[in-house]
Parts: sequence; C-alpha cells; structure tokens
Amino acid sequence: MFQVQVKLNNNTIHDNQYKSLKEIADILGMTYQQVADINSGRFCPTFINKKFIFQPEIFINRIKTTINS
Repeated sequence: MFQVQVKLNNNTIHDNQYKSLKEIADILGMTYQQVADINSGRFCPTFINKKFIFQPEIFINRIKTTINS
C-alpha cells in the first residue's frame, strides 16, 4: 500500500491510499517510471517544466503492513 499526497501552494489537493505504483500512475496521469522515481526519491526532470506557473509537490510513501498469525 502507498499513501499519496499532492500539494499545490501548501494546500493538499489529493490524499489517498493505493495498492500499487501502477495504480498511482494511472490516477495521476503520469508514467510508471515518473511515479517510481518520485517514490524512490530520485529527481524526475521530465516532470518539471519552467513554463509551468504552478508546480505540484507529490509525496508517495509506502505503508508497511504487518500480518499477525
């Protein structure tokens, strides 16, 4: 599971949990590689464009789940 939060000008505009990075990519309209780069903390230059007036901040955190038996 992953917790995804998208902020624009310090306002949270999206906050939800997803089962996979592929699902996150589909929901946000991004490529899987862009989402994987954000998740791993790598800078993703293909996502940033100097012509953008607003640049959202995207946070993706893996939710650790424990199974009790």
